[in-house]
Amino acid sequence: MKKVILLATIAAFSAQVVVAQKYDDIKGALAIGQVDKAKETFDKNSANEKFYNKPEGYILKAAVYASLSVDSSKAAQAEQNRAEADAALAKYKELEPDMKLLEDPMYKNAPYNLYAAYFNAGINDINSKAYEPAYDKFKKTVEYAELLIDKKIMNKQMDTAAIYYAGLLAENTKHEEDALKYYTRLADAKIKEYNGSTYESVYQGLLRYYATKNDNANFEKYKALGKELYPQSEFFTYSMLDFAVGSSSNFNERVASLEKLIAANPDDYKANITLAEIIYDTLDSRKADAVPPGNAAELETKMLAALNKASSLKPEEMQPLLLLGDHYQLKAEAVRNELVTAETEVTKKGAKATAADKQKVADAKKAYNEAYDVAKDNYEKAANMFAKMSNLDAQQKRTYRLIAGNIAEYYSYKIEDAKGADRDKFAALEKKWDDIFVKLR
Repeated sequence: MKKVILLATIAAFSAQVVVAQKYDDIKGALAIGQVDKAKETFDKNSANEKFYNKPEGYILKAAVYASLSVDSSKAAQAEQNRAEADAALAKYKELEPDMKLLEDPMYKNAPYNLYAAYFNAGINDINSKAYEPAYDKFKKTVEYAELLIDKKIMNKQMDTAAIYYAGLLAENTKHEEDALKYYTRLADAKIKEYNGSTYESVYQGLLRYYATKNDNANFEKYKALGKELYPQSEFFTYSMLDFAVGSSSNFNERVASLEKLIAANPDDYKANITLAEIIYDTLDSRKADAVPPGNAAELETKMLAALNKASSLKPEEMQPLLLLGDHYQLKAEAVRNELVTAETEVTKKGAKATAADKQKVADAKKAYNEAYDVAKDNYEKAANMFAKMSNLDAQQKRTYRLIAGNIAEYYSYKIEDAKGADRDKFAALEKKWDDIFVKLR
């Protein structure tokens, strides 16, 4: 029995020697640049299942295919060769996590060639505008760069170029969280440029990301970094409000962005007044072909809430009052058209006018008066502010005059149905505002 065991041990040892010799044959061919010879020898010997009994079999496979992947004469097979090498190296790492064999100069070439192969292939994809595949390749490039740095094969602290491309491609292909990961590494290290190329887009990307997340702390952090590194750039003067308004030309998207900003900062005057202005421009558009949006009532509710909030935050500001006055003035004019139509119908029918016809007139007049009253109240508040100001500029005088004219017209209308003391009061108020109107001409 002992004799059999001894013979078996000798046989196993001999097999290991044979396999080790085959490893050396392949490595020798790679060492002198005979990649085809190395591949031929590898194919012949890797068919033996014992070839992969040791982790070295996998790193050797990675070395062969990685060399093939950077061979320009085999460009057609480059993708397949990269995939084979990548999978083999991953298997080697699984079997030998410390990757000790990377201390061998020949095996160091495996991850280095893969790094170069993925980098160059990624650049080719960028040039072909194939951005999603390019992003996948640069993710791999960064992984191999970090392996090379960790194993002291690449003498640098960070491969800024690979990380930059990975971040830029991640942002362009809508992988926002990945873009954040890459950009943050560069920005936190305050990397400004590489080989003469500016990295300003890194800091811009971080501002865009944190603006969409309403993360004011990080927004201000990277805005300050960007301003420090690129003091001439206007981009780093923008506020979160600028991003909410300018991030899209789509009305619904702009409204949604502003609503998110307000939800995070309810007492932001500028955000509230800007939301109101954007809705006003759509809801009360003066364009000849403007069509009211289908959700006009919903938008009006949002606009009025924003205007009232803005006015409560800064009572001294006139803009909320002017917008409220204009909105209700336009609303009154729209209802007046309905009122005139209803009155005309009653007049046309004469004695045949029904109670429903007359009620329609009454309802329209009530709605008209309510809207007109609110318009007048806000115009008067704004006019009283103007009255307290000295040295009005041309624009301020024009606005004050228009307001005074609108208020005078309001009291002229109120005189129509007034009697006695009320009529005298309205007449005096009409004259007051008409005098101001004339004075400001």
